[in-house]
Amino acid sequence: MEKKILQRLFGFLFDSPDQKKANPPSDGDPGDKRRPRLAAIEGGKGTGKWDGNERRKPCAVIGIPYSSDAADDTVEEEEESIMKHIAKYMFVLAAVAAAGFALSSCGGGGGGGGGGVTSAPVVSAGTMTKGSVIVNGVKFTASAGATFRVDDNPSATEAQLRDGMEVKVKGQINNDGTTGQFQKVEAEPRVRGQMTGKGADDFTVHNHHVITDDNTVFEDRVAGVFSKLNNGVNDLADLNEVEVHGGLDDLGNVRATRVERRDDNPTDEVRGVVTAITAPGTTIHIGAFSIDIAGKPTSPPGQPVNVGDLVEVHLNAAGTAAVSVDIEDLEDAEFEPAQGQEFEVEGFVSGFTATPGTFEVGSQTVTTTSATTFRNGTAADLDNSVKVEAEGHYDNVTKVLTATRIDFKRSRVILGGVPSVVNPDNVTLLGKTVKFTSATRNDSGTIDTTNRIEVRGYVDKSGTVVAERIKSLGGNRDIVQARVTGESGNVLTLLGFTADLTGISVSNLKDSKSGTYASVAAFLAAITPSSTTPPGTLVKVKGTVTGSAFATPPNEVEIEFED
Repeated sequence: MEKKILQRLFGFLFDSPDQKKANPPSDGDPGDKRRPRLAAIEGGKGTGKWDGNERRKPCAVIGIPYSSDAADDTVEEEEESIMKHIAKYMFVLAAVAAAGFALSSCGGGGGGGGGGVTSAPVVSAGTMTKGSVIVNGVKFTASAGATFRVDDNPSATEAQLRDGMEVKVKGQINNDGTTGQFQKVEAEPRVRGQMTGKGADDFTVHNHHVITDDNTVFEDRVAGVFSKLNNGVNDLADLNEVEVHGGLDDLGNVRATRVERRDDNPTDEVRGVVTAITAPGTTIHIGAFSIDIAGKPTSPPGQPVNVGDLVEVHLNAAGTAAVSVDIEDLEDAEFEPAQGQEFEVEGFVSGFTATPGTFEVGSQTVTTTSATTFRNGTAADLDNSVKVEAEGHYDNVTKVLTATRIDFKRSRVILGGVPSVVNPDNVTLLGKTVKFTSATRNDSGTIDTTNRIEVRGYVDKSGTVVAERIKSLGGNRDIVQARVTGESGNVLTLLGFTADLTGISVSNLKDSKSGTYASVAAFLAAITPSSTTPPGTLVKVKGTVTGSAFATPPNEVEIEFED
């Protein structure tokens, strides 16, 4: 397309001035060089042809206006013709330059690094993995002049960023939604100090209850050299100096994304939201941790500390009093999105009551609407203590992120039935071992082998179902919600259970968008089984489970549509 346009431009440039004198331009004769030159317009318009460019984003019209007042004139002064041709020559040179610019812009954009790539400003906060910096599913690479701030060091380098760190990223996101460029990256730990009260998956640092899981990154730092701790908490011991990255859940627990054991006796610190002030300028509280800040400098200088402020407190050697207090809400103003800008934040849900509604993701207020879409689960899976990523647009007046999409960080699994075995750290439910952790919340009361319970959670890296929340379950139906991994005839397989839909009433085939299906075949056609990436369709089955199979047919099968 670009070549054809340039040919038209130069053809127009080198037409003889005498050609337009004799007769009016002709539309009928394709060989008549006097015919009007056709403007080249985005998407092949004006040419009568489709060149594929019509799928790109709109770009500037590239045109060479042509009209001949000489059509009715038979005689012109030679010098007038020459002057017109010179003027045309200058105009075409400008048009060629404009064409080159516009063609390079069609479907493209700043910072994208290639045709068909556009980008937009974005702020993203969450857990990173290296390569270069991957946050919330977006791989950010450094733009020219990119800066790093790691643990208050404004001169840090990218090499100091480590897997599992909690970071804020400011930059551009490309229109593919999976790549971008960062201008600034900041990484700060949640708490650092001596650990005590070590358990199977948890410990305490400065009155912060730290809970780990199979996604937590454990590393040793000895003389500045990192090595993996392959046994997690079992490789740690009370009084080890540790640095913990992670977010707070709705109960104030630190859900660790990274635990780093250090041998360099770093300054202890705590980062969090001030929950109470005993006496202004004297004692503040971050959850259960009380800190004496009397007479200690603040940053920005002279700024008072208020309830609700996000602060980073540097502690004395004993870890009992502040050395200085950084008010991060003010220090990190550069990471606040502009009005309406795209914003992505990862964290644990708190203050949740219903959706559509308003709640917190980490320390960010999020609002869902009827248009909010969900991935890895549905609106019904949203609850306190569940880790999600909220994406949407930010209102810097109300400080609220209106979510266009909510991604559950773990695909949601539900098991419901009567436990056959109950142990202190697990139960057997529908023949599956369900693991309890320090983060498991039991809202059902006593768990026994006579009462029905519903377990909501996820499948960890070992393939074990991990319970996040346990509730009482009424009725007499067993429940399995999981991704479909197999489909053979009318039989679905999910989480190792089979469900034969032969003979089921179509009225009992549903989806989370209130869709209806004319037949079992139509319902099955809406399901994609997969045990790999992308994962299979999320489905909920209700009925009676014997062994690893639902009685045929199950009572109800519902597709949990994700958008």
